[in-house]
Amino acid sequence: MDDKKWIREIHQGNNEPLGQIAEKYYDDIYRFCCYQTGNPADACDCAQETFIRFIRYVDSYRERNLKGYLLTIAANVCRDYFKKLYRDRELEQAQLARPAGQERDFTENCGQSSLLQALSRLPGVQREALTLFYFDELKIREIARITGTNTATVKSRLHQGKQKLKKILEEESQ
Repeated sequence: MDDKKWIREIHQGNNEPLGQIAEKYYDDIYRFCCYQTGNPADACDCAQETFIRFIRYVDSYRERNLKGYLLTIAANVCRDYFKKLYRDRELEQAQLARPAGQERDFTENCGQSSLLQALSRLPGVQREALTLFYFDELKIREIARITGTNTATVKSRLHQGKQKLKKILEEESQ
């Protein structure tokens, strides 16, 4: 069954296709979240939250590209993840009166490949653009819609992200 038929059934009250949608797109959403968060466990939480939000708001879904819609939700969930991570770090630092610069690196102890570690060092908007373009194989126009920017901004983020990623990988290989 295709996405449109599943959505039609869901809108008619049959929730069974929700599981089929999650099964079909989970790997794509998880991979995107993993590249965004740099941590497989956090990526799993973000992917689950993505589908929870989709289920919660499925009645308002009117898009044509379901994968793009899910990736938009995932991008928002990952942004929320980083906001929470930042707030938690600030709170932890304040509570422990830890000197600046000693906060926990969110990539430590998660055993990612060098690419995943290098991606985690990029600014979030560049990491997001590279992940959507290369791993999810979305077009620049789709990435612009998902990220709420224009195509020139996406192209710039891709170019700058590739340059920084190349530099990071070269530094690590030395």
